Amino acid sequence: MNSDSEAVANRPFAKDYPAKSYGGDVARLQQVLAVQLAELGGRGQVNQDTLVGILIGRRSGRHELPQPEALHDDRGTCYVARNEIVMPAAAYRHKAVRGLLDREHFREYGACRWPGRGDLVRLRQFKRGASVVPKLVRSCDEAGESAWPNALLTMAAVGKGIGGPEPLAAAPLAPFGEYREAWLRDHPARRTVRVAVIDTGLPRSRRDSDGWLNLQRTLDDVDELDVLPSGHDGFLDFQAGHGSFVAGLVQQVAPAAEVLMYRAADTDGFAADDDIADAVRAAHADGAHIISLSLGGQTPDDRPPPAMEGAVRDVLAAENPPVIVAAAGNFGTGRRCFPAAIEGVLAVAALTPAGTAAAWSSHGAHVRFSTIGEGVSSTFVTGKESPVFDPQPEEFGPDAWALWSGTSFAAPQIAGALARICAEDDVDAQTAVAKLDRLGTPMKDYGSALVILEGLQ
Repeated sequence: MNSDSEAVANRPFAKDYPAKSYGGDVARLQQVLAVQLAELGGRGQVNQDTLVGILIGRRSGRHELPQPEALHDDRGTCYVARNEIVMPAAAYRHKAVRGLLDREHFREYGACRWPGRGDLVRLRQFKRGASVVPKLVRSCDEAGESAWPNALLTMAAVGKGIGGPEPLAAAPLAPFGEYREAWLRDHPARRTVRVAVIDTGLPRSRRDSDGWLNLQRTLDDVDELDVLPSGHDGFLDFQAGHGSFVAGLVQQVAPAAEVLMYRAADTDGFAADDDIADAVRAAHADGAHIISLSLGGQTPDDRPPPAMEGAVRDVLAAENPPVIVAAAGNFGTGRRCFPAAIEGVLAVAALTPAGTAAAWSSHGAHVRFSTIGEGVSSTFVTGKESPVFDPQPEEFGPDAWALWSGTSFAAPQIAGALARICAEDDVDAQTAVAKLDRLGTPMKDYGSALVILEGLQ
C-alpha cells in the first residue's frame, strides 16, 4: 500500500450515486471550502476561546440548560457542565462523600441508568462561584468512590473551527420521491432498515416541495432553530440545522431506509452525557438497526462518559443489537473522542475528496471506517445566520441545501452504507459491517477507507 499521505480510499459505490450539480456556484463554493478546512485545521481566524465564551454567555440566563466550562490541559480542551458531577447512587450515600457534597452545596437533580452497577446520580452546585469540580472529583477518589465531571459533548464545530455551513444556490439532487424511485429500480430493498439519527432534531415545519426529510418527529425531537440567547432573535442558533444536514446524508446514501430522529443536543450544539444515553436507549427500544451519532468530545481523564458508556454497553449486549456509528472528532490528533472511542462503537474519521486522510480529522487505532468529510452537501433549514458567528451571514431559503465539512458528515454516510447493505443483501447489521469492511482500503489510523458520496474539490 502507498504511504499514509498518499493512500487512496476504495470507491465501491462510485456508480451508485448521481453526481451533484452546483451550477455556476463552484468557484464561490471552493473559496468557502478553503475557509472551512482552514478552520478545521486550526489555521483560520476563529479564536476558540472567544467562540466558547460567546456560547457560554448566550445560555447563562437559562438555568435549565447545562452551563459549559472548558477544561484545558497540554493535550487539548474538554467541555464539561459547570459545577456538575455524576457518580454512582451508592457512592452518593457514602457518609464522607455526602459531607463533601453538602459542604460545597451540591444537590441531586437527575438520575440515569448504569447497568450492572446501579443508578447514576447527577448533582449540581446551586450557588455561584469558582468551579470546584476537579477538586471535588479528586476528594471523592481519595474517599474511595468514583465521580466524574458531567461531560458536555458538542457538534463538530466547537471542537476545532466553525467551518460553515454555506448555502447552495440550487438543489443539487432531484426531489426525494424521484431520487428514491430511481434508486429502488436499480437497488431493490429486501428488508426495511431503521436508522436512528441522534443529533439536534428536525424543525417543526416540513420542506415545502422537495420531499426530503419528510420524517416522523415528536415535540421532544424538534430543532427549534432560534431560541438562544433568550428567545427568538431572528437568527439561526449556532448549530441549528445540524440534524437536518446529517439526516439528509443518510437519506442520500440509503433512500429506502426508515430514518428515526432523536434530539440530544440543543440548538447551540451542546449535549449532556445522560441526554445522549437516554437517546441511545430510546432508539434501541424503537427498533433501530443502526444508530448514528454526529457529536463527540474529549474527557479530562480520557475515560468514557459513564452514562453513555452504560447505554452503549446495555444495547450492544441485547438480543439482536444495533450497530452504533459515531463521528471520530475534528481534533486532528489520536486522542480519544467519545462516544466514538467507546468499546463497540464504530468510529468514523474523515477523508479528503481525493480519498486521502484528512489531517484535521481525529484518528487512531480505534477508528473502524473513514469516508469523505470535506465539502459534503446535504439538506438544511430555512433561516439567516447570526452575525455573531459569521461576519458575512448567509440566508437559507425554503428547501435549502448547504455545503459543510467535518467528521459529523462522514459518520452518517457509513450509517447509510450499512443500511443499504442490510436492505439489499437481506442481512443483519453486524454482517453488513463485515461486508463494508471488506469493501474499503486499509489506511493506518483511518480504518477501512472508502468513498461513498462525493465532496466538492
